[in-house]
Amino acid sequence: MITNKEILCQKNINIDKGFFPEGIGLEDVLFFDIETTGLSPGNSRVFLIGVIEKNLETSSPVLIQFLAEENTEEEEIAIIKSFSALTKEKKYLVHFNGSTFDLPYLSHRCRHLNLDQDFSLLLQIDLYRELARFPSFFSQMPDHKQKSYENLMQYPRTDQLSGKEMIKFYQTYVKSKDKELEKLLLLHNRDDLKGMLSLLPLGHLKDFFSGCFSVTEVREIQEAPLEGYPIKELLFSLELPYPVPVRLSASTDLCRISLENFRGKIKMPLYEGTLKYYYPDYQNYYFLPYEDEAIHKSVAVYTDPSRRRKAKASECYKKYTGTFVSAPGNPPLPLLREDYKAPSTYALWPFKDPSPGLLRQYLLEILKWCRPL
Repeated sequence: MITNKEILCQKNINIDKGFFPEGIGLEDVLFFDIETTGLSPGNSRVFLIGVIEKNLETSSPVLIQFLAEENTEEEEIAIIKSFSALTKEKKYLVHFNGSTFDLPYLSHRCRHLNLDQDFSLLLQIDLYRELARFPSFFSQMPDHKQKSYENLMQYPRTDQLSGKEMIKFYQTYVKSKDKELEKLLLLHNRDDLKGMLSLLPLGHLKDFFSGCFSVTEVREIQEAPLEGYPIKELLFSLELPYPVPVRLSASTDLCRISLENFRGKIKMPLYEGTLKYYYPDYQNYYFLPYEDEAIHKSVAVYTDPSRRRKAKASECYKKYTGTFVSAPGNPPLPLLREDYKAPSTYALWPFKDPSPGLLRQYLLEILKWCRPL
């Protein structure tokens, strides 16, 4: 077995929030990736395991790779045990789609080799599954493979080998022990590991949807469509406490979102017309058919009894004509509907309280309804 170590220059790997729970440090996590001689663990082996780790004794993270020099069970056992030893002091395993392939593969091989190892006991952070929660932000990509995310993040990958080529090159390496082939094998695995690090800033999408932003401005704008009348919209300008290094944008049924650097924007369409606000305590209201609205019983006593009746829930409303914006969920605003059973709710714009705090609460409700995007 060959052990290759490399001290990384990336000393400031940011795992503050994003994909990671609060309160953990880089020394608590282990990034890893495996290379195998096939897709089925029943008739293939793992021949290379690479990790990125940092311990309390080192100032910089280290990339460590365990490469089997021979395609034998003895070598496979050696690299799995070496990997297992590194997991002992860790709380989280970090990988890209390892929940689907790497971990089940290792578990199968451990059972086959009679190794008492259970990597599933460690908490997992699967970057693939985390990013899959925000598909609309990555709709411009051809697929959701790691290399596609790396291209988005402009990661300068040097390796160009495919998985099939890796297997072929390893088979040749076992026979020849060619150092150039060894470098290519290690390079592929190294780029997979470093490529994972390049994706970490995308974890700020989780921070954003958790409410890590402040509203700096909101104003009405007009968008000019290719056909028809101009569309009135609300533009919320946001300030982020973290940088999003590439422009990310997504369109949903409720809004359009764009994030870049320390700034964000949310655009929402405005609607004009007449909607109804339904009073929750209809038992205390009378309905006036001629006026087509409900009034409280304390006022209704002064109206002609022939012009009023006890209100039903479906007719206990007051009409508002004006400009509205979608308001799903439970924002701290009066909510209006087209009719009693209509699922969509709206708020009258402008809000009576346009404070940044209320605007932020309102947007948090919008973002809840935008997921999954």
